[in-house]
Amino acid sequence: MHESSTLMPWLAAYDWALLAFALLCLVVMAQSFLTAPLAFLKQEQAPGMPLQGDHSLLSFRVLRTHLNSVESLGPFGFTLMLALLLGTNPTWVNGLALTHVAFRLLFWVVYYSGLGKVAGGARTLCFVGGLLANLALVTLVLFGLLQ
Repeated sequence: MHESSTLMPWLAAYDWALLAFALLCLVVMAQSFLTAPLAFLKQEQAPGMPLQGDHSLLSFRVLRTHLNSVESLGPFGFTLMLALLLGTNPTWVNGLALTHVAFRLLFWVVYYSGLGKVAGGARTLCFVGGLLANLALVTLVLFGLLQ
């Protein structure tokens, strides 16, 4: 992906996982930025106050998507960091990181668009897919720590 001299040599094998995490961070920041024009300009929501309305409102979905992304970013980031520090198999780490981020991006698109049912539909499947990818990564980390 780039010259290995730009990263510590042992991190070079994790280029794709690091790129996936950087992309996810960028998306969460974009979501934060989008909350102002998409959630607050119509005055359907008030900053610092509990959410108003339901899933039929774009403003509600925008804020819920951002909050869900923030909630899942920490567990994924710390799990990824532990996997890198333990030297977990790069193929698995890269694959699971890319899978997690792909599902999170799909979650964002599905939630913003309001596609499908509120529960048990495409949004739930995207959420569960990302969660399972992260759980698999956590499992690899735990096996690495217990060896």
